[in-house]
Amino acid sequence: MSDVVAPALPASARDQFRRLAVLIATCFVDMIGFAMVLPILPFYALDLKASPFEIGIITAAFSAAQILSAPFWGRVSDKYGRRPALLIGLMAAAIAYVVFGLAHSLWLLFLSRLIQGAGGGTTGVANAYIADSVEPVIVRVPWGGCRLRPRPGSCSGPSSARSRRTVGAPCPGSSRRRCAS
Repeated sequence: MSDVVAPALPASARDQFRRLAVLIATCFVDMIGFAMVLPILPFYALDLKASPFEIGIITAAFSAAQILSAPFWGRVSDKYGRRPALLIGLMAAAIAYVVFGLAHSLWLLFLSRLIQGAGGGTTGVANAYIADSVEPVIVRVPWGGCRLRPRPGSCSGPSSARSRRTVGAPCPGSSRRRCAS
């Protein structure tokens, strides 16, 4: 009986995999944060006395900011590097999630969604990082992985928000009210 041993990856392939793992994790975290907010956003906005039109505007603010900020992030990443652009975008999104959780007015809720979207505009930077750091022969595999890996974040974000509501945790911005069913 012979033992089959997988061939060891060369050092450059291990480095590429490590860089890609960080990028994929970044995309996953960004998507889970985005998707966790969506199920509670209408209830949160209604608690702040928003009209249905205002809820639509607040929801659309993320995508609008993401589309408008993508060229800016491209210029920043070309001038200062991919990694600083990704880190700044993630920090902006993290700060916006804190503002979202503490918002007690509609304008703060709207502002947090705008900043979340602007921070999430770094998707193109992640794709450029892949193109820069992976050999051209195998670049299609990581690109597919970077597009595929955030999908579990899209799925697990709403379920984690749902489980939070199930255990009776309070909604963001409201210490007195539980999340609506």
